[in-house]
Amino acid sequence: MQDPRKPKTLRPRSLSVLVVDAVNFSRGMIAEILRGHDVTNVFSARGAADAQEFLTENAIDLIFLSWEPGDAFEALVFCRALRRAHNDRLRRLPVILVTSSLTRQMVIDGRDAGVDEFLAKPISPAALKQRLEMVIETPRPFVDCDVFIGPCRRRKNPADYYGHKRRAGDIVAETPVAMVDHDEEGAKTPIRIALAALRQTCGKLHASRPDVLAAALGEIKIAEDIAMGSKDHALHSALAAFEAYIGISTPAGLMENSVMHTALSALEQLAMLPQSYADARDSVALALGKAIQKKLAA
Repeated sequence: MQDPRKPKTLRPRSLSVLVVDAVNFSRGMIAEILRGHDVTNVFSARGAADAQEFLTENAIDLIFLSWEPGDAFEALVFCRALRRAHNDRLRRLPVILVTSSLTRQMVIDGRDAGVDEFLAKPISPAALKQRLEMVIETPRPFVDCDVFIGPCRRRKNPADYYGHKRRAGDIVAETPVAMVDHDEEGAKTPIRIALAALRQTCGKLHASRPDVLAAALGEIKIAEDIAMGSKDHALHSALAAFEAYIGISTPAGLMENSVMHTALSALEQLAMLPQSYADARDSVALALGKAIQKKLAA
């Protein structure tokens, strides 16, 4: 069986990928973006037990581990266990960590746990493709010694470099700084700015604050106007579903933070995905609409 650390040309249709994510919606979203890059062999698991069972019975080429604060699935714990597996091919599999909480400390912790690469949410298709190329065409050398098992932690990616020297002792402790991809940094479009303002306002939503709800509904209207102006029907549909959710659930004191966070992440992901990813965008909007409809009917 081929060594997963042996460099080879990226051929998406021949790849077998496992997506491990505790949240159904997020898991499906990552799979849809992968399919947009012609990666057709995409499998999923919702936790460590499911992933371990799948890996025992199937040969794959790489793993996407998706993690958010509060998830039941501990991605880094799973990655450490994977790097110590008895099966040599399993422990050498490339691992890409996907999270919206990508801070400097998370990169350090992930690197020490054996993660190969990192991908920030909302996911840029270009960034995802770049990570695929990195782990398939130029995989990091694998280190197996008494103190560390995993991909080489010396990185040449400027986004992972934090000082004029590369030694751990030269890194000065400081407050973690949010990290984003360069293409993400350049995506400060009107819709992204509107959604950022909406997320900030939604963090203050409460049944006793009708003024905050009114502000959030106003920001949704701004985002809807932008979506309609660009004929982005998927985003407009998703915004309308979210508008209905907070408009009904907040005054009744039934608004759930987990639902709100998932919905906002979906909206941000739709804003990131190009219109050419029509199937993936429609899938995200439809899944969000159904999830909210189910919540409102409960």
